[in-house]
Amino acid sequence: MTLGTQLTPRTVAAWEARLGIERQRMARPDRFIGSAGVAEWNTDIEVTSHDPEQFRAVRYSRALSMMGTFCALHSAVRMECTAESIKANPSELLLVTVTSMRGKSVVRQASQEHAYGAGDLLFVSTSTPFQLTTAAVSDPSGLVIPLALLGKHRYIAEQPRRPINTRSPLSRAAAGFVRRFAADTAAADLPAPAGDTELAAIDLVTAALAELASDDRYVLQDDSLFNHQAALDLIARRHRDPDFTPDSIAAELHLSRRQLYRLFENTENSLATRIADSRIETAREMLIANPWLPIGNISAASGFRSVATFRNRFKARHGVGPVEYRQQVMS
Repeated sequence: MTLGTQLTPRTVAAWEARLGIERQRMARPDRFIGSAGVAEWNTDIEVTSHDPEQFRAVRYSRALSMMGTFCALHSAVRMECTAESIKANPSELLLVTVTSMRGKSVVRQASQEHAYGAGDLLFVSTSTPFQLTTAAVSDPSGLVIPLALLGKHRYIAEQPRRPINTRSPLSRAAAGFVRRFAADTAAADLPAPAGDTELAAIDLVTAALAELASDDRYVLQDDSLFNHQAALDLIARRHRDPDFTPDSIAAELHLSRRQLYRLFENTENSLATRIADSRIETAREMLIANPWLPIGNISAASGFRSVATFRNRFKARHGVGPVEYRQQVMS
């Protein structure tokens, strides 16, 4: 990727491809152009561009039941939240972001300055002044979490600390999750996740943030329950992709295959079976909802690579093939 300071159609197309959302499932983004776009980008933060008339930005954003999520692509800018603006418009939020594009960015807060780059997990509390500066086009994805939801761990977000968690196993897993969760909730036109899923996301973020704490008051809990639920959530959202496998889940959650399989070793069904079952259920729903859609189309849309595999698995589950099943239901 080139380190350009302005957006081009190719840059936008590449960014949307990295989000990993099927074109027909993508939400409609907001677009920001020129000086008006700079002013509209964020009314609570002062945004400055070296060339306001050339400023361009695209953003997917969504308000969930407890937090907000976003995926953005924007020209090189400086974003600043001053003491005056905080006093005028108090905002007690934790911004958790990660980027995938190369290039140096700088965060300044609490008299400290830190550079961050692709894959680094950035935590910024809006309760104190800060400044974010990007020298090139940047693609932040992230969560906007009310500090109140951190409960007794809120102090970790508000105390002076390093704002960046870079290369720990937990931070890498959390960064991958934040990027994926933001894309699936903000950029995809899909139902909102359950409240428990949002709470699990907050727990993971808090655990990664706690690695930056200056004391040991936070005790890291076992995150196997979270990873188990995250794997199930990935299956629910991505089983229609024929390339989606247990290895895809391991890569997404930054786990080894052994670690992933251990999460399900005491459950009734294996990961491969769960993926296949999800595809069969999707196909069954499509058979009923689309009585004139050819079996081959349903097979492909459900995530099967071949019609033969689809027929065999469907018959093993329901006792009859998909054609016969449809005839029985429609008769």
